[in-house]
Amino acid sequence: MQNRHVDLICETHAFAELSRDARENLLKHAYVFESADFDALYTLAAAFVCVCEYGKADELHLKRVFDGSYLDIVKLPRAEKNGKMDVEDATYLTDTAYFTPTELSVKYYIVAAEEPLSEAVQNKLLKTLEEPPESSRFIIFSRGGDLLPTVTSRASVVRLEEFSVERIERALKENGADDVTAIMAAALGRGNIGAAEKAAKDEFTRNAYECATDFLLNVKRSPQILPAASKMIALKERLPAVLDCFELVLRDIAAYNSAGAEAIILKPAARDIIALSREFDTRTCIKLMPLIARARSRLRLYGNAASIIDQLLFSILEVKAKCPK
Repeated sequence: MQNRHVDLICETHAFAELSRDARENLLKHAYVFESADFDALYTLAAAFVCVCEYGKADELHLKRVFDGSYLDIVKLPRAEKNGKMDVEDATYLTDTAYFTPTELSVKYYIVAAEEPLSEAVQNKLLKTLEEPPESSRFIIFSRGGDLLPTVTSRASVVRLEEFSVERIERALKENGADDVTAIMAAALGRGNIGAAEKAAKDEFTRNAYECATDFLLNVKRSPQILPAASKMIALKERLPAVLDCFELVLRDIAAYNSAGAEAIILKPAARDIIALSREFDTRTCIKLMPLIARARSRLRLYGNAASIIDQLLFSILEVKAKCPK
């Protein structure tokens, strides 16, 4: 079975809560699973189904869930919809939810739309949630705050907690990542095992970190910004990773300034972090964080990479100049 970090998910409070519902026969007809990490939510849903049906999340039945071989487990939206659930998908759910299951005790509908559900889709689902059939159970993924109160009020909300950097690092190592890749990806994941795993598999991750560190270490004057910006802009779709790495470096500098070397997350880069701490104090790091968040948001919304990166890099030097050590 492909490693989907089942052991990690089964250690969570969310899984313990769901297991208790199954064990004590307190299962609800509908659940909202909350997390930004939909990969982890799908593993949680798979483990939950296995516990409901077989009393445990064992490898054999988990594999069948992940392989999609249970006819009674329906994942929406359909693959061809590119993560967007439309009214057609919602209609399919409402029309088939009353069908008798063929193999499991109930039919399971897993609604895992990457884009927030529209109001029309949610209202379409609402009728079924208000008068749920005994033959079906619904699991709706949410990032939090993106569902109508009328929907969440008719479901049991289960929040999947974020994971510590150390726990994600250990999980990635168990999955074959080397030490440096594991800790870097874990730090970049921000408590999200799905994002961390993607970073660990992306061979560009280390280059993104080096790109951010190189700028902070070596660019001292405005004329040096244009070559550095051109280098970053050439990375195109990888720019969000570079911004994430800027943020990671600044967090480590602030941590070192406050608590010493033991507080540095990315220990293999400690030498660079200590060198940077001589030029960037905690106040400077704190002032730079919102600028990086703003650049990330603008990049996502507008996509004018050259303008966004130029402005960010000039702003870094400007803030640094105004906050001398």
